Amino acid sequence: MSPTDATRADAPVTAHVWVRERIREAIFSGVYAPGARLVQGEIAERFGTSVTPVREAMRDLANDGLIEVHPQRAATVRDVDLDEAVEINEMRLLLEPLAARRAAERITDAELAALRRSEQDMEAAPDHATWLELNRRFHLEVITYARSPRLGEVLRNLRQISSFYLAALVRAQGGDREKSAREHRELLDAFAQRDGDRAAAIMLRHLADAHRLRERLGAGD
Repeated sequence: MSPTDATRADAPVTAHVWVRERIREAIFSGVYAPGARLVQGEIAERFGTSVTPVREAMRDLANDGLIEVHPQRAATVRDVDLDEAVEINEMRLLLEPLAARRAAERITDAELAALRRSEQDMEAAPDHATWLELNRRFHLEVITYARSPRLGEVLRNLRQISSFYLAALVRAQGGDREKSAREHRELLDAFAQRDGDRAAAIMLRHLADAHRLRERLGAGD
């Protein structure tokens, strides 16, 4: 199942949300590479829609930091900026363990069950693009369950852009999905025990490769 199919199965979606997730998937998979031009008419023809939902989808993706909109010319996929990638991951190292700690203390049984289903979907993902989208959603759910509005606002913005860099890294070097799954399961066990200290430590370890991001992304050039 593609990320788009997953979106449509969860709940009815508008045309612009459907197009947005298709464009996001294409960016993560490299169909639209960093710096690629995004012409609204061409995208509408590709996905069989009118230009209006494409325009709305691109507005959302610009707000997420995945594309750049330019006056009087086509939007483009953001370029890889190694300094930015490192800075974002350093900020996540500081803030996301805090979100994991709060989520462990505040998550409901129903929310924990939903996260377990998300992890199972990730482990069954047939390709990197699907896995990347499900991984993005998993971490956004953890941030939501922290129930910390200001922390959540900052982390959601960081997470959207971080997903772009993770996608670039996975395209260049592949991804250790087994390691990620193991750490996700450990995190869920900490949530089940309502152990905030352990959840924070696991999240910190999960993100600990941030200090090597410049080297790893640069190697994919």
